[in-house]
Amino acid sequence: MSDRAGTSTDVAGSAARSGDARVAERLPDLDALVAAHDADTQDRLGPAIAAGRASHDVERRAALERYAVAKWTTAELPLLIANAPDVYRFTMEDSTHYRHWAERFASQAGYLREPNHVQAALDACRALSLDDAAIRAYVPLPETIAMTCTVLFYLRRSYEEGLAVLAYGGDRIGLPADPEAVGLVGLVATTPAARARCRDALRNVLATAACRVRAMNRWVE
Repeated sequence: MSDRAGTSTDVAGSAARSGDARVAERLPDLDALVAAHDADTQDRLGPAIAAGRASHDVERRAALERYAVAKWTTAELPLLIANAPDVYRFTMEDSTHYRHWAERFASQAGYLREPNHVQAALDACRALSLDDAAIRAYVPLPETIAMTCTVLFYLRRSYEEGLAVLAYGGDRIGLPADPEAVGLVGLVATTPAARARCRDALRNVLATAACRVRAMNRWVE
């Protein structure tokens, strides 16, 4: 994808031409950003549900929120496949980014004999006696909509920004942790400008995720 700041194509092209299939180290500045915006430490809803202190209605709303995030984000993972800087390597085995996201989407969508991420979230709603009509009619929190749309914006804006958001912030928005993806960020965010865009993208997603946590905490106050 073309870079609106003028460097994404050069950075991605350099990574693709290098033939280097290594995985880079973590980026300390992004790790620091995650540590500074750790919404998990503020989460009171998850522990309340785990301890059985949350009402049945709250459990149902939390399940509906998880389904909404899974539904919106899983369908967008192919953007990272299409925009991978090494998508035109000779074979998939010669690629690093393309292969990773192709396998990640296949796994999350249930094509590798693992549970379909969206179906699992839907089944969790049904297990709480929510019928399909109620699931379809549910309107997520404004904070959930803001968080998810922020993620989707960066997935469309550039490969490295979308990669940074999911690699470093994915588990903060309800997606599985992906340690390998964390290493991929350093292979494309190789200039100060690229790292700055990744840092801004991650900061904005983490900020909206923190707002969502605070909103959901009110359900158990």
